[in-house]
Amino acid sequence: MVYRRTKKVDQKLEARLQAIMQAARDEFARNGFYGTSIKDIARRAGVGVGTIYLYLRNKDALFAALVNEAYEMVLDRIARARKNAGSGRQKLQASMEAALAVLQENRDLARVMLVQSPAGHPAVAEQLYDLLHRLAKLVEEDVEEEIARGELPPQDARIASLAFVGTFYQVVMGWLKEGVPADLTAAGKELVAYNLRGLGYRVEGVKEDG
Repeated sequence: MVYRRTKKVDQKLEARLQAIMQAARDEFARNGFYGTSIKDIARRAGVGVGTIYLYLRNKDALFAALVNEAYEMVLDRIARARKNAGSGRQKLQASMEAALAVLQENRDLARVMLVQSPAGHPAVAEQLYDLLHRLAKLVEEDVEEEIARGELPPQDARIASLAFVGTFYQVVMGWLKEGVPADLTAAGKELVAYNLRGLGYRVEGVKEDG
């Protein structure tokens, strides 16, 4: 006789996994990768150590899964925001505002993803590089589109995209490490305006030279 799991059992397993992931998020954000043990996570989640190994083979796998969850969350929010944007300029603004909103809403997860992980976890550092690369590629495509439409002056779209994403990364890191700015999404509006001016847009409410 083949055993088939019921919906109730599946829901229980999923709830337990989510409890483990939340506990891991809290512990890694507080203590970093090397300062956190599976025992710490199990205690916070209210499960036995062996239970965690039923879901993920070791701490590295748990950590990688958590970081991947964060990256996918950012990319999904950006994709949804871009669907409602028409012009390249609107896509640029929507992409960055969406990314900052996710980070603001999930500060502990952002700390795990950007502060705690890259320095001591090469695989996660590679994931971070991939995320930044994908964001820069979106910006590059938007800039190229706007140059072709005559909305932006001719420029190296690749260099512009790296500078665009780089400023956001630096502001986010300051927010995570030093608490400045205090409100990431509010600061993000100024940052978006700054970057749009840098690309060559005229930003409403900003005095233009000449």
